[in-house]
Amino acid sequence: MVITPTTSVVSGGPLWMQCPAIKQDHIPGLAYIYPLDQLIVAQKRDTLHDVIGPGGIAYTIFNSNGQKVFLAVLKKKFRQFNVKIFNNYGNEVINVKRPFSLSAKQVLVWAPPGKFLGSVQERRRCISTYIVKDESGKKVLKISAVGFCRNVYKVSVESCGGREVGKMHAGFPVVNVKNFGVTFPQESDVKEKAVLLGACFLIGP
Repeated sequence: MVITPTTSVVSGGPLWMQCPAIKQDHIPGLAYIYPLDQLIVAQKRDTLHDVIGPGGIAYTIFNSNGQKVFLAVLKKKFRQFNVKIFNNYGNEVINVKRPFSLSAKQVLVWAPPGKFLGSVQERRRCISTYIVKDESGKKVLKISAVGFCRNVYKVSVESCGGREVGKMHAGFPVVNVKNFGVTFPQESDVKEKAVLLGACFLIGP
């Protein structure tokens, strides 16, 4: 399937990323993140949030060039939350949920909403270490704090002896507001990219 690029520019603000040309079949809504190696979540409101609807905490998700990729709205209740992630047309493309739990922290990720992609769960008895699982429950990645610092995390492959493939941290310079993001290889599975985006809402400040 071929997706032709679209232009979407908001006057006076950051540009929307153009939709890349994807030749292979893809998961609906995730075409934008196929070519990316970085996603940055910033607590920043966009004019489109007013169209999406009131309530919740507004986020804008950027790429490494400072272009808008998605918008998100987080609604929280006690220890649980629900994040709806939207494209530039206002369509929900990813859903991230943290179920209520008194023990380990966890998020579940669907894309498109209704199709389970995977999960991120804090490893019991191991603070600041998280396990990423695919839709079948197989462990695929590990996210662990670097040293005693909980502001920087490394992303490593479980099946390759812990080989580091990315990082999660705050303060990406392309966005001039408080942010937390993740880097990964450009060729990573798009499902893993979406689940790592969900992890940013669980781990980020």
